Amino acid sequence: AEDRYPSQILGSHHVVGEKVTDAEATAFYRKCALDGRAHGAKVVLSIDDQEMDHQALHTAESAIDLAKEAGDPIIPHIGLILGEVGQYSRVINIPFTPVTHESLPFVAAPGQMTASELMATRLIMGIVPPKKYGILGHNIAYSVSPAMQGAAFATTSLPHSYALIDMEDVDEFVNSDFWNDKAFGGCSVTIPHKQAIIPHLNELTEAAKVIGAVNTVIVKKLGDAPRVLIGDNTDWKGIFNPLSRKLGTASSSYDEDKVGTALILGGGGTARAAAYAATRLGLEKIYYNRTPSKAQDLADSFGGTVASSLDKKSSDSSNTLGSIMKATNGEIRVVISTLPAAAGFELPEWFIDETLEGPMKPVIFDVNYKPYWTKLLHQADNVGFPLVRGSEMLWEQGVGQFELWTGRAAPYKVMKSVVLENCLPEEEEDFD
Repeated sequence: AEDRYPSQILGSHHVVGEKVTDAEATAFYRKCALDGRAHGAKVVLSIDDQEMDHQALHTAESAIDLAKEAGDPIIPHIGLILGEVGQYSRVINIPFTPVTHESLPFVAAPGQMTASELMATRLIMGIVPPKKYGILGHNIAYSVSPAMQGAAFATTSLPHSYALIDMEDVDEFVNSDFWNDKAFGGCSVTIPHKQAIIPHLNELTEAAKVIGAVNTVIVKKLGDAPRVLIGDNTDWKGIFNPLSRKLGTASSSYDEDKVGTALILGGGGTARAAAYAATRLGLEKIYYNRTPSKAQDLADSFGGTVASSLDKKSSDSSNTLGSIMKATNGEIRVVISTLPAAAGFELPEWFIDETLEGPMKPVIFDVNYKPYWTKLLHQADNVGFPLVRGSEMLWEQGVGQFELWTGRAAPYKVMKSVVLENCLPEEEEDFD
């Protein structure tokens, strides 16, 4: 059932109007775990002495220790104390603390705080220490990431900073005070360092391993143990998420007798992320690049076919785009261009004409976020093909990074707005 439905179970127990011992409170948490079936355990206690305002947290920690000893699943434990006397318990409880909002005429329960009040108190108490983040790359003065991530931290009242780190050599960065600072929380990684950073990390996620590139460094540290540096890749999510939405809305126009296919243009690291995303979308893959060996590398890594040209047919080659589509009974549902905007790429006219004759219009995804309009996007827009721009990929991958670093939901609308403010032509800056 867990694989089929997103619902999760929270075991909850409230003690109203009476005190309980620490042993009893710990037992309530254990009971709320539902023998490993619950995804979270919530216990709400009552006290009459403010010196006991830590009871919910300490007994939650005891319950977690018992779960570890028993080999039970470790789930979030939410520990609160009722009333104004228990307000401190809301400050020190980190997962899923109930909050009110400034706009509401009254609080839902005595002692509730707004999210802003809660975060401000945690900052004063040092519960949420400031961390340093940044984007590592070279010749990256154009980057929108500092504005996007900075706005996200400000919106969520997190005390973190995000810097632009322009360095030609990765070794210079890993020997810098920034990388070795105890407050270093992680970083974004962009060209030309996505592969060069890998030897300096302790672990790679499955996506980073398969794609062969890292765009996100995450720092994990527990107590006095040495920090663990984890490399991940959210570029593929920046491609997967918008395409998943577009393809879902267009599914009724698919030819069920055809094989859904992605045409991937280019051969660099972003093309590898595109191939990974296309695989996750369940699409077959056709690659085209002016350097055939790079396209072949993609096919070797992710499966698929290399097109020698984008022609419909050729007298001396059976590997044209048209011949591959015919041989595989393929239907191009997505075109992902990772080519630079300066290449001025456009799809061949025969492909446009044949596609317009059918009910299905392929999604055209251009990973460039500047300029806002590339030749490919103009061409696709003129014939009514659905579009995805690189600006959407930018905020989607950034949302993924924020959530990996902080463990909390990103302010999606804020991050999207910042990106569009930086990418939209002036006459189009209207996205409310």
